[in-house]
Amino acid sequence: MQLEALQRSMMAAVDGGPDFVPDGVFAGGRAAALRGLAVHANTISHARLVALEDTFPRTRCLLGHEEFNRLSQAFVETEPAKSQPLATIGRQFPDFLIGHDACGEAGALARFEWAWLASYHAAEADGLGLADLAGLPETELLAIRVARHPAACMVGSGVGAVLEGEVPGIAEAPNIILTRPLADVRAAPATLAMANLFDLLALPREVGELLQAAQEAGAEEQEILPALIALIEAGALMRLDAEGR
Repeated sequence: MQLEALQRSMMAAVDGGPDFVPDGVFAGGRAAALRGLAVHANTISHARLVALEDTFPRTRCLLGHEEFNRLSQAFVETEPAKSQPLATIGRQFPDFLIGHDACGEAGALARFEWAWLASYHAAEADGLGLADLAGLPETELLAIRVARHPAACMVGSGVGAVLEGEVPGIAEAPNIILTRPLADVRAAPATLAMANLFDLLALPREVGELLQAAQEAGAEEQEILPALIALIEAGALMRLDAEGR
C-alpha cells in the first residue's frame, strides 16, 4: 500500500473506529492494531483539545474550563474538525460556538481570537501611510491602486464588553479592525463606513474606483473620505504597483 493511502487508512480508522480498520494494514493481528489505534486516537484527540485551548484562551476564560472543554470535545468529533490539521483546527470553532452556545458573546470572542491569529501570522508587507500620499496631485492620488494589507482583518461587534478595558471606545463600535503596523497586532474601533470600504477591497482597486464604488453602494459622501483616511492610519491598506504587486 502506498504511503498516502496508508495514511488515509490510518486516519479513517482513528476517526471512524474499529469498523474502518482495513484488513492487512497492521501487523500483529486486528486486536493488537485496535489497541494501538486506541492509544493513537486518544493522543490525537488530546492534541486537538490542547490546540483549541491554546488558540482561544480568552474564550476559554469567558466560558469557564468545564463548559469550554465540553464544547471542544463535541467540536473535535465533527467533520470540519477532523479534516483540519492542528494548525487550523480552530477555523470553524467560532461558527460551532455560535450554533451551540447559549452565550453568543463566546462565539463572537472566538471569531475575534481567530482573526487575531490570522493577523499575527499574516505575510509581511509595507502598509500605505498618509505620508506616502502627501503632495501628490489629485490625478495621481486617484490612480493609486490599493489592496487590503495581508494582516488586516475586519470583525463584527459582540466582544466590546470583553475588550473595553483594553481598547477604549470599542464597546460602542459596530466593528473592530485588526492590523499589524509593527510587530504587534492592534485592535481598534471601526465605523460602518470603514467596514464597507474594507469590504469593497475584496479585490484591489484604484482609489478613484474605490470612492466611486462606495458612493454607488449608498455611502454618505461626507463619510467616505474620513473612512479611507482611518483605514490608512490603522495600517489596513497597502499600495500596489502597476502590475498589481
